[in-house]
Amino acid sequence: MEFWPYILPLPRDRADQRRFLISIFGSDTALDILRNVSLQSRVYQKDLIKGLKYSNKTIIQNLKTLVSLGVLQEGMEKVLERGRVFWLKWYLPTSIGKWIVLLLLPPEKVDAKLVEETLRELFELYVKNAIELCKTYDLSLEILKSVFEESFPSLQQPFPSATCMET
Repeated sequence: MEFWPYILPLPRDRADQRRFLISIFGSDTALDILRNVSLQSRVYQKDLIKGLKYSNKTIIQNLKTLVSLGVLQEGMEKVLERGRVFWLKWYLPTSIGKWIVLLLLPPEKVDAKLVEETLRELFELYVKNAIELCKTYDLSLEILKSVFEESFPSLQQPFPSATCMET
């Protein structure tokens, strides 16, 4: 079995962690919804209902859960069609949601630019939380610096421009 170094930010509270993990990874419906969410553009509720094999109620319930967990954001869009006004509900992954969607996609189907953007957002979140953890436990921030420097022993030279795949 080959392992991939995925990192998944989780809520701080233990009960919330359990709910988060079970709601996403314990539900085929939630996983199928996330596999059908676009990372770059809105996905409409009506398209998910039409494209997935679950009942309207099940899909809507799972969408509400994913929004409440902070995995998806939702909104309404006003559309004029054949002289009538319609309101369409749309969903877009949050930064955490993008990361989860990326976890579910085969690596060969992922755009490198999108991975870079998501990795930046995730790394920023991780670093901010690591700093907060150091402050909470009165640990030196030098710990983070030394880990970073140990990970890149050639930091005294210009930062490596090679991609991760080349190293």
